[in-house]
Amino acid sequence: MAGGSMRVLFVTSPGLGHLFPTIPLAQAFRAAGHRVRYATGGLSLAAAEAGFDVVDVTPGLDYLPVYLPQEPEADGPGDHPMFAEDPEDAELATLFARVSGVMVDGVLAAARDWPPDLVVAPPLQAAGRLVAAASRTSLIEPRLGSYDSGARLKSLLRAGMEPHWARCGVTGEPPRTIPLTTLPPSLTDLLPEDRRTPDARPLRYVPYNGGAVLPDWLSEPPRLPRIAVTLGTIEAQWGGIAILGPLMEAARGFDAEFVVTLGGGDPALLGEVPPNVRLVDWAPLDLLLDTCAAVVHHGGSGTMLTAAAAGLPQCVIPRGSYQQTGADLLPARGIGIVADFETLGAAECRTLLKDAGLRENARRVQAEMLAMPAPAETVGRLVESIG
Repeated sequence: MAGGSMRVLFVTSPGLGHLFPTIPLAQAFRAAGHRVRYATGGLSLAAAEAGFDVVDVTPGLDYLPVYLPQEPEADGPGDHPMFAEDPEDAELATLFARVSGVMVDGVLAAARDWPPDLVVAPPLQAAGRLVAAASRTSLIEPRLGSYDSGARLKSLLRAGMEPHWARCGVTGEPPRTIPLTTLPPSLTDLLPEDRRTPDARPLRYVPYNGGAVLPDWLSEPPRLPRIAVTLGTIEAQWGGIAILGPLMEAARGFDAEFVVTLGGGDPALLGEVPPNVRLVDWAPLDLLLDTCAAVVHHGGSGTMLTAAAAGLPQCVIPRGSYQQTGADLLPARGIGIVADFETLGAAECRTLLKDAGLRENARRVQAEMLAMPAPAETVGRLVESIG
């Protein structure tokens, strides 16, 4: 650690929902003078587009069968924990032990080539914990939502990874683990006791959705109240976007503009969309939400927190993501509603646009988030406590 500059190795699972929440923290480490590198794979190689050096730990690997293996007992994607409304801890542990397991050798090789002084990895990316233990370095664990905070999940995931620890000859645990949470206090208070992680340090959620040359339509004020609709990236690419068909039909004639981000999904699955619906393959979510009055989404934690940071009422369709942070928390906090995709329509959209209580509560949560320590402040405290 020459001259006070650390080597900080970020290990993230494939998927933009796993990568994007870590980018502001990585940027803060780099801005503080530290060297940052990512060890990851699949879609998360997009860390390079944020200006970071990236090691592809699984070159050429197709992650689809890793996330969605053919399981004879499953009747279809809806039965898989990737798409479950409320997957059990054991299911998530099995899923991410598999995802983490295929990355272990590449992550260890990356750490041998570039020995880190600090490892940063979300709890579900168990290769990060393993490499921190192997390197005898402290581990920073940024929680991505409520679903990855449970103590039972942590122990189940560690048990699922045991064969990899054994074959790699790694023993013990990282010398120190520091959890971080981006959930504002009023949402944390609504979590079950075993998911609150009382020792987690608060970290302000700063939205990062990638950079883009802004299209003209996004820089023009909308003529009607605008509602964003998104299912994220992973589920959309794997056919999940078809569930938005009923909403598209309900949008016909509704006095609002809808912007649907396809996220790589096939627009043909939506049928014939009405003229007040704009389909875009992708748009930076934080910038899109700056122009919106509300958002409809899949319940992923990154989308939920980006909407909360924008102070917007939210509607969650509790299907299509194992990251079901929002389906319970949003209604309980009074900042959102939950709807079934088959019946989601004009009534829910009116509630999002007209309910003054939802909007006021959303602004209060936004203020809570702004009061949390920013990434730059958090990095300073982390370096001081570790150093």
